[in-house]
Amino acid sequence: MIALLALVCSAPPLTPAQQQRAGPIVEVVRNEADAVVAIAATHVVTESQSMFDVFDVPRAVERSSIGSGSVIHEAGYVLTNAHVVAQASELSVVLRGGRELTAHVVAALPSEDLAIVKADVPRGVELQPVTLGESDDLLVGETVVAIGAPVGLQNTVTAGIVSALDRSINPARGVAFKGLIQTDAAINPGNSGGPLFNVVGAQIGVATAIRGDAQNVGFAIPVGKVRAMLPKLLSVESRGRARLGLVLARERPVDGGVIIERVEAGSPAHKAGLEAGMVLIEVDGAETPGLADALVELLEQPTGRPFTIRAVLPEGTIDTFSVAIVEPPPPDGRVLAKRQLGLDVAELDAAAATRLGLRAGAGVVVKDVERGGPAARVGIMPGDLITRVGPYGVRRLADLGVLEGAASGTEVGLRVVRIGRARVLQTEVVLIAR
Repeated sequence: MIALLALVCSAPPLTPAQQQRAGPIVEVVRNEADAVVAIAATHVVTESQSMFDVFDVPRAVERSSIGSGSVIHEAGYVLTNAHVVAQASELSVVLRGGRELTAHVVAALPSEDLAIVKADVPRGVELQPVTLGESDDLLVGETVVAIGAPVGLQNTVTAGIVSALDRSINPARGVAFKGLIQTDAAINPGNSGGPLFNVVGAQIGVATAIRGDAQNVGFAIPVGKVRAMLPKLLSVESRGRARLGLVLARERPVDGGVIIERVEAGSPAHKAGLEAGMVLIEVDGAETPGLADALVELLEQPTGRPFTIRAVLPEGTIDTFSVAIVEPPPPDGRVLAKRQLGLDVAELDAAAATRLGLRAGAGVVVKDVERGGPAARVGIMPGDLITRVGPYGVRRLADLGVLEGAASGTEVGLRVVRIGRARVLQTEVVLIAR
């Protein structure tokens, strides 16, 4: 991991002379800096592959990088950019002051360049979450403050103004981001994923990109987009086959709580009596004044154990509902791989993993390939490892259950790793499910 230069946390009280000089920016830093973290990532990358052979690529190598993020829930949930954590084999969240916590990706939306990371928070460590503000009423020319870890200099503060609104950029071929905030607050490599605050200390954006051919032209994802994407990023349904059927919309403006947008027919939430238009105010005894609070509390509930939800009904009364997250039995991943892809696969056991220099659970190993089948047509061979199907990581046979959603004739993307004598070859292939 990259070493970080961290500031000492818990700022001391201001002297009378300092109080006279402390303006809004100083107050933002003093009140919000503890909610900003650095994200240290180790990525497995490969160089460009040959156009003639999908497996003719150089050996996979590890690279380290630094990004930034903001704590959105004290249980360890951190908001950042998807590109900060893309293809990361190891992640850690570094708190102000330098304490490092192991972490993992909860969910990522590359199309929006947003991701949620969860840090493993030990007992006795308290995290300070940010306040997610509003971006619909931003003013061009208003002051904003960026805090992040440019080039590893953790908790670096820069300030500027909102230079423009609703900007569009194309950071890479085929990639386009719209509706961005443009700012002249200095944003540098390492700031990505960090928060952009207004002068009252509310996060109004997520730093995402800069113009390399200009100075002080940076861009941030507005927090309104973050709010719209949080239900996807923190969905109970992101836990494999877990199902609740409760779709949340936004906070109630005045009294707090989160409005229920939709309840899926036949779901556990529907059977419990919850309905659209109700306002969720408590999950399993924990108050849920904000959207992130409600989503995290639901996400943390174990499968199969009933818990309570308190909600305000449309007529203004409060009722309590008992509900449980259910998880149907998983499909047989091995059967799906054979039927849809023409692959006979097996778990990567400890002995085989050791022989290949890998960890058990690094993927599933191809035992045989059906002649003329979809996998054979793209060059997959016995001994290859399947480590990803579409956006989903594959560690064991059960993870191949995601193939259940691949209809006949649709494209299925696989990440395939081939280990040879002198190099590790990793590539992406696309085949047609049958």
